[in-house]
Amino acid sequence: MTHPGLDTGPALAGRLELDMLAGFIAGLGASVHCLAMCGGIAAAIAVQGGAGHAIRRRLWVLTQAQLARVCIYIALGAAAGAIGWGFHESQPPDLARAAARWLGALALMAAAFSVLDIPVFGGAGGRLAGRITSPLTRRLHHLHRLGPLGLGLAWGLIPCAMVYLATFYAGLTGSPLQGALVMAGFGLGTIPALTVLAAGAASVQAMMRRAVWRWLAAGLLGALAVFTALGVWGPHGP
Repeated sequence: MTHPGLDTGPALAGRLELDMLAGFIAGLGASVHCLAMCGGIAAAIAVQGGAGHAIRRRLWVLTQAQLARVCIYIALGAAAGAIGWGFHESQPPDLARAAARWLGALALMAAAFSVLDIPVFGGAGGRLAGRITSPLTRRLHHLHRLGPLGLGLAWGLIPCAMVYLATFYAGLTGSPLQGALVMAGFGLGTIPALTVLAAGAASVQAMMRRAVWRWLAAGLLGALAVFTALGVWGPHGP
């Protein structure tokens, strides 16, 4: 018997692409935040390829790290989806779907505020998450022994408000498969801007710091929040 959260029958198969697309759009919108928080990390990892090496070598090192980071996000999404499945199973179906829609919309709006440097709940959520994860993050430096892949794994586990919000959104799908796809899309959506920056285009970071780009990114996340609230796409449960 197939676990409801892993069912890929006709009722769910048509939604898988939308789950990944929703995550990808969220990742693109979060890129403004990612450049500010992780731009230096991406550049430092790229340098592991050797300052004197061709750009292709540096980008290959960064690509390995980024793919490892996305794998961490996928694992977080699958775990969150499994937890969310328990929530959906414990509630009446209509109530669970409605709650998932509105909580998903709120998570996306919180991400939009974060892009605009408006801390949600006064930043208390991020501080609490930082305290919870600190025992793990203090040991992340050991992963550098695994080379670029290890650096990427450590990168994916660094506390980040956007990742927390995206993981919460993924959990609301109530499915490990759908949650994993949301986070896969989110991770892939953050790759382009970070890659361009690490390739040496420092002007990208300066450009993305302009208010107009932050407002565009926030608008993108806000639009996705509206579509989620309306049930056009987003976390509706298995």
